[in-house]
Amino acid sequence: MRQLILFGFVTSTLLGCTQTETEDRPEPPLLQVLSPERGTMTPGLATVEVRGTVTPALDSDATITRVEVNGTAARLDDLGNWSASIALAPGANIIRTVATDSAGAVADDTRGLITGDLRPVDTTIENAIAAGLSAAAFDKLGDTAAALVAQSDLGSFVAPYNPVIAKGLTNGQEDCLFGKVSVKPGLDVANAFLALVPNNNGLSLDAELVGVNIPLHARYAAACINGNTDISITAQRARIRGNLEIVVVDGRFDVRLVNPTVTFTGFMLHASGVPGAVLDLLDLDQEIADTLAWAVERFMAPLVNKALAGVEVGPQNVSLLGQQLRVAVAPAGVAFDASGAEVVLDGSLVVQGTSARFVYTENQTPPGRGGAGVALAVADDTINQLLAGFWGAGGLNMQMEMDLGMFDALRLDALLPPVVSTDADGSMKLVMPDLMLELRKHGQMLARTAITVEMKLKVEPAANTYAARISIETPTLRADIIENVQGIPDEALEALLPRAVESEIATFSPLLGAVPLPTVQGVIVSGLHMGGTGGYVTIAADID
Repeated sequence: MRQLILFGFVTSTLLGCTQTETEDRPEPPLLQVLSPERGTMTPGLATVEVRGTVTPALDSDATITRVEVNGTAARLDDLGNWSASIALAPGANIIRTVATDSAGAVADDTRGLITGDLRPVDTTIENAIAAGLSAAAFDKLGDTAAALVAQSDLGSFVAPYNPVIAKGLTNGQEDCLFGKVSVKPGLDVANAFLALVPNNNGLSLDAELVGVNIPLHARYAAACINGNTDISITAQRARIRGNLEIVVVDGRFDVRLVNPTVTFTGFMLHASGVPGAVLDLLDLDQEIADTLAWAVERFMAPLVNKALAGVEVGPQNVSLLGQQLRVAVAPAGVAFDASGAEVVLDGSLVVQGTSARFVYTENQTPPGRGGAGVALAVADDTINQLLAGFWGAGGLNMQMEMDLGMFDALRLDALLPPVVSTDADGSMKLVMPDLMLELRKHGQMLARTAITVEMKLKVEPAANTYAARISIETPTLRADIIENVQGIPDEALEALLPRAVESEIATFSPLLGAVPLPTVQGVIVSGLHMGGTGGYVTIAADID
């Protein structure tokens, strides 16, 4: 290994570099790392024996004084054989070996090793996503729901269940005194006000509908004489109060309005020609009150369901970057108290047609919502599952035609998948070790370089401001020149690395946009910030 090259990119387009080690220095020792091999991915390792050889540079009078592996002094014999045992952590481990001689010359080798609990990419991840919503978030959701109620035809929620009232039937058959009432299209309100307040049993609902108009159609019989006619009910106001109880049943939220009460102001029944005996039988004021409460329940259920999950529940197939991705999200639990709600969802992001494995963390406990208006946590398992699946399908390998005289193509092969984990400062980092770059001419390899890329993840508002998206901060990379058949100058290789890494990152960074990040309809967030704790990418935000 002739030389380590270190880059720090300073622009998001990755077109520039700084901090390049180009100063004159003695020829470095000849360092070889024999084990572990590049691209090693082995489950369950707590330590690894790193071994190799080192000799002074040709025509050098220096002697090898020290070999270190991740800061640990290696055992070194007189023949230049060396070894060191280093501890490993689950995930992507970077192994950096540094050899120094008596003239101060240094040789480096950087490679990766992935270990831990390695699961198939089609594994369902428990507690994959967690969301926390404050009382203020539900207050905003109530405002949004009120606006939607005023714009919607509540009758459409009821129509599939017509007739909503059926009385006087004998064994389901119409008798000489019966009445059936159906809601017609056009159930309308002029305005609406709606409050949602979290409590230990769910959400307290207080809805006020202003200017209510309920068109109905009645079929009836009195004294065995049949009739049918359109009727309607109007009210200045209808107030609906109750408690929305939310539980998880068979991987879905079940939302029910419990113990509703409905009171009308200015209630008017327009039912000219309907016999009084039929009207007495139908008890329309009470029955329509129940129907209106039921309509509001039907309207609120999907809205609350979507707010709690923040993502589409159930499986869906997505075509992404030339691969078929199956996204499955299922609620696992929900808990309420006066300060808000916390929701946990199981999930998987499976790239079809690959048998790759990813780093899995067992028994994860999502972090609580804290004091944030909206908080969410995505298990790093979820991101690693997606990246490993894409890698296993060959999505990170590429070839670029690039005629620059000495060579005409670049080839990139990812020996290991990118891995996300928590950094020491609580931030989230993404590591891609052992990315092999080859320069080719007419299909023949001219030079080969091993690259390790490290980058931090960041969170920023999505375009619609109701959501967050994960993106990548400026990366750094280290490169080891493995072979240089044609003696391509180091400066030429250095100039190519940013472009090659830029292309690689551009290939997989859109995958981060496929990671489900819960959103709440109508809730605009600000002050987004991201961290990492307990195997989760955590995102918190205030509510505008």
